[in-house]
Amino acid sequence: MDLKERIENVKSVFPKGRTALMAALHEVQSEYGWLHPEGLKLVEEILGYSETEIFSLASFYHYFHLEPAPRYKLHICTNITCMQKGAYDLLKEAVEKADPKKVLVDEVECIGLCDHAPAALLNGTPLHSLDRDRLLDVLEHPENYDRGYRATYGDLKGLYGE
Repeated sequence: MDLKERIENVKSVFPKGRTALMAALHEVQSEYGWLHPEGLKLVEEILGYSETEIFSLASFYHYFHLEPAPRYKLHICTNITCMQKGAYDLLKEAVEKADPKKVLVDEVECIGLCDHAPAALLNGTPLHSLDRDRLLDVLEHPENYDRGYRATYGDLKGLYGE
């Protein structure tokens, strides 16, 4: 399914309200790695939001990238369980050692993997029970850990009264 079809799918899943805009922005970022103008133009055309509406939502959420970003995004959880298991040390190491042209390192709150702490997400792929050696390998060879996970909204159709 191409980006246009995915945004049209978002519109069919979320026909009312602003939820479709958030979902469509996720689709654009999934396609390009950031909120590329071509993708945003599709959002305008298909969903009918103005450029101002799109940018006010996109700039509010820190998850969205308004400029080109590295292909790999490593989100390290620092919530209580991960913190107690050394997540801040891993985060510090990742920030120091990551090639910023290859991997964007970011701190996030709970990702729901507390039973496998410390944990992270690499482009949405869960990384369980991280330690320093594995983290360094992830930073050096992120392609070996990215399982191509991509959220989809297709399975939500019908959940919103349709």
